[in-house]
Amino acid sequence: MKTSDLSIKELAAFIGVSTDSIRRAVRKGEIPATRVRTALRFDIHKVLTCMRQNAKARFGARSASAPGGIAGRAQADQPPSGNTGALPTGIVTGGL
Repeated sequence: MKTSDLSIKELAAFIGVSTDSIRRAVRKGEIPATRVRTALRFDIHKVLTCMRQNAKARFGARSASAPGGIAGRAQADQPPSGNTGALPTGIVTGGL
């Protein structure tokens, strides 16, 4: 696979997100892009470097690779209790 001059479609497929997510990240300045006339082109190495830096800034030392990592969290995390908005399992809403 080529590593520079990737299109939005190619970058989205490589990262595993939608093309709208790529456009949104460019608009917010989260990933670098080069404009060639009306098209955006990306260098995968620069994009991955920026994504790592953004993750580190956003999630700290907990995880630079993915949000929700277990590092920095208590091992015995319990789901939230109380009014979570979930319906009891015995009730069916909207039935006939």
